[in-house]
Amino acid sequence: MNSVATIDVTSDHLYDTGFPWGEFDRLSKESPVHWYQQPGYEPFWLVTRHEDISFVSRNTEFFSHQQRIGVETPDEIEPWEMERERRSALYGHAPDHPAGLGLMDAPVHNQVRQAMYPCFTPKATAARQERFFELSTRYVEEFVKLLDENGTADVAHGLAGRLPLAAIFELLGVPEEDWDELFASHKDTASAFHKDYADENGEEAMQRFMRAMGHLDQYFSELVRARMAEGGGEGTDVLSRLVRATVQDKPLEFHDMSYQLFNLVQAGNGTTRNAITGGIEALLKHPDQLQKLIDDPTLLDSAVDEIIRYTSIAITLVRTCVQDTEIRGQKIRKGESVALFFPAANRDEAVFDDPYTFDITRKPNRHIAFGGNGAHRCIGASLAREELKAMFRALLPVLPTLELHGEPRQMVLRMLILEYVRLPVRRKAK
Repeated sequence: MNSVATIDVTSDHLYDTGFPWGEFDRLSKESPVHWYQQPGYEPFWLVTRHEDISFVSRNTEFFSHQQRIGVETPDEIEPWEMERERRSALYGHAPDHPAGLGLMDAPVHNQVRQAMYPCFTPKATAARQERFFELSTRYVEEFVKLLDENGTADVAHGLAGRLPLAAIFELLGVPEEDWDELFASHKDTASAFHKDYADENGEEAMQRFMRAMGHLDQYFSELVRARMAEGGGEGTDVLSRLVRATVQDKPLEFHDMSYQLFNLVQAGNGTTRNAITGGIEALLKHPDQLQKLIDDPTLLDSAVDEIIRYTSIAITLVRTCVQDTEIRGQKIRKGESVALFFPAANRDEAVFDDPYTFDITRKPNRHIAFGGNGAHRCIGASLAREELKAMFRALLPVLPTLELHGEPRQMVLRMLILEYVRLPVRRKAK
């Protein structure tokens, strides 16, 4: 058997059909806090156990969020660095200015988060459940029509992306007539990273990426300017709250609000869309679990949690050690990077019985799928749950009539999320 030092979990091809579970398991058992060195990457500590990821997530005095958040190759870094440089030149701030909650440390992070949080509380998102169900029902009906016309259809982009966009855009006050155009731009931001996102007109991936980023940036900039001109008023949407907010006793700058909106759209659409897609795949591959849900719709809450755990769409987040500390006897030195691998933690045998079994009745289900359990736990966690509940409520009458058709295609996007390029389905033969 090869030395654990040679294990590779960062090559793209390992994620074409899922996750490298064998490698994750071996690291968890033999080297749970592992000094990872592979060509093309700066060395980092790779952490796979549930307990240790929780420790890093909670202890922000030891681990900073501001320096970097992803495990990236030079090819992946380049377009994002170009975008950061473009924005810094445009807005007159340093290139390392934190462009969103994920790159902020306390106290700025806490204050910006609190300004937006009333829109994301469990109570606020639960109040939107019927609206999400209404939208989901519409999108499912449109998808079924497309499916019946063509014989097959792609869940990943033909269905799953619609509700996450609608949900976040309504929270931002984006007019509904703009949603589809913005979704197309969001899809193109992935095009620089995978050959399967080909453009039929032959446009180069990097050009398509920069065009899409520029369009999204322009759109949200105009939205921010319009809301700033109104002074925020008494609006209860996210942007109005940001306009009225003070951070370190000062109003937020224009570019800071633009960054928050952009990141909410990117994060809110990408992770939830892929979790919906992965949940559909899991239920179609486990008809016994689908039947349980059909027979007892009160299992929807636990089914959603199991879909979130089982799909583990968020792969990694990176933190930078700012004080020497120790995890499982390994000394982590100031300046070293620590990568938290959430899918491995969601298969941790110390936490989950039969972790590789898809079980919609699983309780307790202490998954760690929203960036850990500390101050940086995803602000949209409750929103994502309500979206998933609404979509699977709407899908329940339809799923028993569907089957997978052809091979799903996945990619890993900057080692941050597992992206479904496609998940084709068709009607079952009668």
